[in-house]
Amino acid sequence: MNGLLIETDLLIDFLLTPHDEASLFRRLLELTPCYSTFLNAAELYGAARSDEERRMVDRPLFGLKILGASSRYAKTIGSVLSSEGIGGDHRIAIIAGMAIESSLPVITERHFEIYAGIPGLDVIRASVLRQSADREALKSLLAPHL
Repeated sequence: MNGLLIETDLLIDFLLTPHDEASLFRRLLELTPCYSTFLNAAELYGAARSDEERRMVDRPLFGLKILGASSRYAKTIGSVLSSEGIGGDHRIAIIAGMAIESSLPVITERHFEIYAGIPGLDVIRASVLRQSADREALKSLLAPHL
């Protein structure tokens, strides 16, 4: 696949960014297809406590392609889960396995360190991308990963 896998921390950042400012997620959507997983979507909906909050959660998810559970991911997820360094974290293993199988780099800040230790996974630190001054600079930072 061509694109990026967006972690939950970037989706939360989008929800908290004032409408007159461009969040990193919004900037990425302008450059390449963006994906997330059913787990990331479930995390956002799980945190929503009212119908109004659930409608707010719809906003970032509308622009994404959501990867669902599929048997094609099982072997890779199992391999990641049994690797050293993730401490049996099923959430991390599922998202990493889906990203590896889909050939998508993961964009995150919060989970960067743990993802960086997973063989075969391309991970990009969100703070590095946030420093890009404009569209061309952001495109240039992403180029090696796309």
